[in-house]
Amino acid sequence: MIKAVLVSLLMMNLIACASLPSDFQTKPSHALETAGAQPTRIGQWVGNENAKYPGLSGFHPLSDGLDAFVARLALIEAADQTIDAQYYLYHDDLVGQLFLQYLLRAADRGVRVRLLLDDLAITGLDEALAIANEHPFFEVRLFNPLATRGWGRAVQLLTQFDRANRRMHNKSFIVDNQLAILGGRNIGNEYYRNSAVEFADLDMVHRGVVVPQISREFDRYWNSPLSYPAESLINRTITSEDRQQLKNDLTKAADSREGQQYISRLNQALLLEHIASGWGRWYWGDVSVYADEPGKILAPVSDHWCWGGGSVYADEPGKTLSPVPDQSTQLFPRLLPYLDGATSELVVFTPYLVPGKEGVKYFADLVNRGVRVVLVTNSLASTDVAIVHAGYSKYRKDLLAAGVRLIEVKTQAANGKVHKTITGSSRATLHAKFFIIDRRYLFVGSANLDPRSALLNTEIGAIYDSPAMAKDFISGLGQLDSDGFWELKLTDSGIQWFDCNPQCRAISNIDPESSVFTRMGIGILSLLPIEQQL
Repeated sequence: MIKAVLVSLLMMNLIACASLPSDFQTKPSHALETAGAQPTRIGQWVGNENAKYPGLSGFHPLSDGLDAFVARLALIEAADQTIDAQYYLYHDDLVGQLFLQYLLRAADRGVRVRLLLDDLAITGLDEALAIANEHPFFEVRLFNPLATRGWGRAVQLLTQFDRANRRMHNKSFIVDNQLAILGGRNIGNEYYRNSAVEFADLDMVHRGVVVPQISREFDRYWNSPLSYPAESLINRTITSEDRQQLKNDLTKAADSREGQQYISRLNQALLLEHIASGWGRWYWGDVSVYADEPGKILAPVSDHWCWGGGSVYADEPGKTLSPVPDQSTQLFPRLLPYLDGATSELVVFTPYLVPGKEGVKYFADLVNRGVRVVLVTNSLASTDVAIVHAGYSKYRKDLLAAGVRLIEVKTQAANGKVHKTITGSSRATLHAKFFIIDRRYLFVGSANLDPRSALLNTEIGAIYDSPAMAKDFISGLGQLDSDGFWELKLTDSGIQWFDCNPQCRAISNIDPESSVFTRMGIGILSLLPIEQQL
């Protein structure tokens, strides 16, 4: 017995001390040059319309999850030369299997596929990724990986927590350097209307001069020393039986009832024809893409985030990571001038809201300047991360006292109808991250309004100068005063939740649709000194 314990401790120690591989070479690669992209089918389809708006970018919101996934599949099918995909989460579920199947089909056509994934949340995918990585036109890289695979990853996560806790949260998807998608969606059922809990999310598809900007950010991460080739980490022998089994699994997923609903929609959508003819409505304007430096995850963590100082690390392909003296290469500080410039209204949608004392003061200062501040986030009933709600709940009273309008998302509409997905009914949770400033500027991206996005993870997003789109978004937010939301107000008896469908009436002085045990748990979690990790 003692011998077994000693052996186990020795193994755990070896796993804890395991280091990342260094005996490999990576060949830098870059996005397709514009001149090479123009002759592609997509380049020809979008070229005439792009030429009408020289120097500008076109963008179209993808708010429906089904359409957002079909758009990705349609673009993969239309790709002629390159596909670049970067994601934080990639699930081994129906959506993940369909996405991989279509990527492999593109590679079979000779399309170069580059798939960059954060390493932490790809448990169970090693074999599928190794098989894909074998393809001469398919390359997989893993960002900020753990050295150990399998059960030993949990040990390393604990022993190397400072580094392993910091992740690449970016999401981008680019085809032939002509069309690109940015937003909040990862690759998994819950993002695309195929789950018992569906994430209400938002992506933007782009064309025009902004697309090379998005490609440059992808290249920066792809060629970073923090991105490791899959073959340097996944050490397993792939047999012909393994390859056939993966092919069978992917075919089975595509042939399933749920899979056929996506494929049927793809066949009916005629998406590329819509692109050529205007695709509903394209907005046109100036777009600026902002992303954290990949080396941010190695930076000493500041006690302050977007409202304060700190230092980060910058890196360039082939160069050693080195410190820089300010936050000029981080996402949040570059968004602050837009927020600071607000004169009349700021509307923020964020699933995870942990402003901290400095954030509360920042919003209070905006209100005192005459800016109407509206913050929309998940309720306790709708959140998928209870510990983040614990970090948020202790600031609600101060935000309301500062004059901020605070809105929380319900799990279902007030009329009792739950959200419908391709598999039936589901519980809704907010996952979109965007804000609207003065009904002119919009930000859409991967960043939440919390310390984790600001300090620990890397993020990407874009600012759109488009009064037309901002106006349409604000018009669509009329639901804030009807189905789908509760409004919080500060009364003499404390915080009260109001249902404003059809007329505002107080319904509760505690978190609606929550149990006493859940509220007790949130109260305990809110006492823990972990806000910087939220």
